[in-house]
Amino acid sequence: MRRETLIAIWVGGLILAAVIYLVGPDQFLDTVLNTLDAIDTAFRRLFITLGLQVFSVVRALAIALYIVFVVLAIMSASRGRRGVGALIVVTIIFALLVWRPYADYPAPVGRWIIAFALVLVAAMIMTQRLLAGPPQERWSNFPPRPPA
Repeated sequence: MRRETLIAIWVGGLILAAVIYLVGPDQFLDTVLNTLDAIDTAFRRLFITLGLQVFSVVRALAIALYIVFVVLAIMSASRGRRGVGALIVVTIIFALLVWRPYADYPAPVGRWIIAFALVLVAAMIMTQRLLAGPPQERWSNFPPRPPA
């Protein structure tokens, strides 16, 4: 083993002995456990605070993307592309996921995440439909009939 490693181990042991002496040998284990408990409580409070903020952000994003999807679907339908059926289906699924008219609390965050993913995919599909070229005839890929 290298000398630096051995010296670091001995110095660490001496520092630990000094800390145990300052805290008191009888209360050392209690002090360590209390310190770990305080660190755990601080992390839990941090995660709860961040979790509440993330929940609000996910709800706001889902609602905003739903409105974007509605606008894109109406634009797609007005340009002669498919969009009305998707608008009806996505609206029904979105409402089933997040609408709770008589509940005291909003829908669980898992439902909001699923609703967010649903409207994100639907809005991307509507965007793709609007960016595509003009609609073609159904059988335009077949060659014309030979003259009779």
